[in-house]
Amino acid sequence: MMFGGSSAAPEQPMLGMFMRYRREHLGLTQDDVARRMFVSLSLYRKLENGERPMSPERLADWSRAMDAPAWLLRKMASLALPMASAVEAGVWPPALRAEDIEHLEALPFPAFYHRTPEYEILAANQAAREAFPWLLPTRADAERPANVIEQMMTEPIAREVLINWELIVHRLLFILRVNAPGTVAPERLAQILETCRVNPEFERFWTTDLSEEQFNDSLVLVRDPETGGRMALTMRSYNAWHPDNCPYQLFVLTPRADPTPSVSAPIRATSAG
Repeated sequence: MMFGGSSAAPEQPMLGMFMRYRREHLGLTQDDVARRMFVSLSLYRKLENGERPMSPERLADWSRAMDAPAWLLRKMASLALPMASAVEAGVWPPALRAEDIEHLEALPFPAFYHRTPEYEILAANQAAREAFPWLLPTRADAERPANVIEQMMTEPIAREVLINWELIVHRLLFILRVNAPGTVAPERLAQILETCRVNPEFERFWTTDLSEEQFNDSLVLVRDPETGGRMALTMRSYNAWHPDNCPYQLFVLTPRADPTPSVSAPIRATSAG
């Protein structure tokens, strides 16, 4: 924050960081983007430098000019328009309610509660415990929680069981890299990264981006370690809309018939008549 007279505008350095990330990803100059947004170069520089607050109208102009993907727009909106998050941050052990555990256990397919974007494993139902015994939460008195990303990068069985392990891990690390600033405690982020660096492929995953198709692909291919057979699953992550005081994300895996990546446009409902 800038301090001083009442006319001082709040700095938004992280917002500017994402603006610069998208601009450089597209190979554009600041002048190029200013022209696309129909603003002066001076104003655009102040926005990207975090010296001017980003209004909803400016954010809409920027997203259209830059053809911003949905994940990036959501992140930038959360920075430009701060609001109470539905995801609990930095609390360990978690305060899991009995009703939420009952809800998790009632699901017939593997399901977990995660704290995102760092992907701490808070709870797993019976189906998840049987299918993925290496992705279970730690005891509440443990020094720190079990973590999906750490387990994926350090447990050899992860690569044996998950046929498309590389894409899944790359996506998890990409989400962490994009969403950790301002959300994950720096010391916890450092722990996760230090743990993951033992894997020689970490730097490649951490420093490269994903396409929109890769980011939105919901396919998980699992190999049965006993029979060698393949199973296709659909992964979904949910934040509770109601009740809105559920501070963890529900992650569910369900069987699917088509074992191909889901990168096509969604089917939209049409009204009859």
